[in-house]
Amino acid sequence: MRPLNAFALALAVACAQQQVRPPAAGQAEGGTRPAAGAVDTGGSGDAGVSPPGTEPHKGALVAAGAADAGPSPRGGTGIAPPPRVMPGTLPAGLQLLELPATQNAIVNVQLRFRSGAIDDPRGKAGLTSLTARVMTEGGTQALSAKQLLEALFPLAAELDVRVDKEMTTFSARVHKDNLGKLLPILTDVLLHPRWDPAEFRRLRDAAVNDIEKRLRQGDDENLGKESLSELMYRGHPYGRLTLGHASELKSLGLQDLQQHAARVFTADRLTVGVSGGYPPSLGKDVAQAMAGLPAKSQPPAAVPEQGPHGPRFLLVEKLADSTAISIGLPYDLSHKDADWPAMSVARSAFGEHRQFNGRLMQRLREARGLNYGDYAYIEHFQQDGFDAATAQTGRARQQQDFTIWLRPVRDENRLFAVRAALYELSRSLKEELFSKEEVEQSKGFLDGYILLFNQTDARKLGYALDDQFDGISSFLATWRSGLRFVTPDQVNSAWRKWIDPSKLEIVLAGKDMASVKKTLLSGEPTPIRYQRDATGKTPEKPPAQLATDKEIEKFPFGAQGDSDVQVVPVEKMFE
Repeated sequence: MRPLNAFALALAVACAQQQVRPPAAGQAEGGTRPAAGAVDTGGSGDAGVSPPGTEPHKGALVAAGAADAGPSPRGGTGIAPPPRVMPGTLPAGLQLLELPATQNAIVNVQLRFRSGAIDDPRGKAGLTSLTARVMTEGGTQALSAKQLLEALFPLAAELDVRVDKEMTTFSARVHKDNLGKLLPILTDVLLHPRWDPAEFRRLRDAAVNDIEKRLRQGDDENLGKESLSELMYRGHPYGRLTLGHASELKSLGLQDLQQHAARVFTADRLTVGVSGGYPPSLGKDVAQAMAGLPAKSQPPAAVPEQGPHGPRFLLVEKLADSTAISIGLPYDLSHKDADWPAMSVARSAFGEHRQFNGRLMQRLREARGLNYGDYAYIEHFQQDGFDAATAQTGRARQQQDFTIWLRPVRDENRLFAVRAALYELSRSLKEELFSKEEVEQSKGFLDGYILLFNQTDARKLGYALDDQFDGISSFLATWRSGLRFVTPDQVNSAWRKWIDPSKLEIVLAGKDMASVKKTLLSGEPTPIRYQRDATGKTPEKPPAQLATDKEIEKFPFGAQGDSDVQVVPVEKMFE
């Protein structure tokens, strides 16, 4: 590795000063008590590096006499002070967002560009994603890709990138003792990428393989979700898979990536974000270093409002043992909307992600055993890790959508499952509005559940950057406090305002889609087939449920004609 430059030397000195800073008045050596709402692990405080994303949050050091952040909805003082945003005083038009420093051992730096898949030129879907990945994984001018990994490993450091429709986030996470060693690497990733032809080909081939092998053949759930996204946003800047289209990725050259990076990863599109136990000068030092990026770009692509459109059904033909089902419609509900708290209560009562309290889960899985899980979402959702229930940050968007996800269903019950979801949604808007008991139960659940969303400094920073994109502040705190005042009438009114079942678009991914199309157009009944037990008998079901089954099996699909049902071979998806 080349010698540390002056920037790195200054950072190393700042980090050393941070490590020997004495405890605040009234604070014992060796750490603080966990902040309100934090997870108390009973461990050794900052004695070591926590697993990624699991470090307990420790409250910011607030000077004596400083104003309290205000009471939480339950009377506590757990709402953190707002981040400090400093636009206008930094070089090249970039912005700096600093969360109040904590005494955690981990430091987080996120470089958030207002650039994403919407910036991919026509015929080059996936260009932003591939460019960011080659920059992050392909080495720097000083380090080959292999040397980059070897440099990060002994630091126990993370260096990653997340690309979405309108934003790209380069993130670094490291113990404060190693901050001075990691930051020159992060700087070089952005300012001096290696653009190694061999690494470019490797990562381009990996992206193509991810589409052709994983998404098309091995990941039916996400095949359905991504197919629905392209269906809902057909003709819209969001209407192409962020990862890219296979044939278009294959046509890209290394020069395409170099030119694209100079266009979209520019200082005027950048916000530098820092959180955790960082030294006071960190944010400004990183911002100063990032001033070496190209200064100006064209304005980001416009994002028009997308209205629902046909076809109603997209049937993806592929060989599979079950059928994945995704349902949705685009709309413009946002975190800024006054209806957000009420809609979140309705969504939770209808089908909260990975929870059992919703109607969908109770009635499709628990009562009928149709599949493993059934959920609804009031904004774009991607899970933050394999075993987490929380959403990823870094995916804020100007245009949003309502979706229903039915985890794969046995083919014999797939159309009954579609009908069951449509039936339950229709009833939630008319015959069976959300009751006072459901609303109060969901409000109580969300009051505690929201506290889990930003339990780490990294997630706090991610939400603060998302808030900046949305033009708001303290979204989670505002959402949680707003729940207190939501009434059943408001919940049902908001649900009826935003959700229109006639505008839903539906994707099924599985085999024998010709027969599915025939049934969708004919509207013939699709009765449920209950699984038999070990003795070969079908367990007895309540008479009321069996009567409801008869209603569901004939519920209208909503297809208006042949043009409303499109069948596509899986090989043509994302091609």
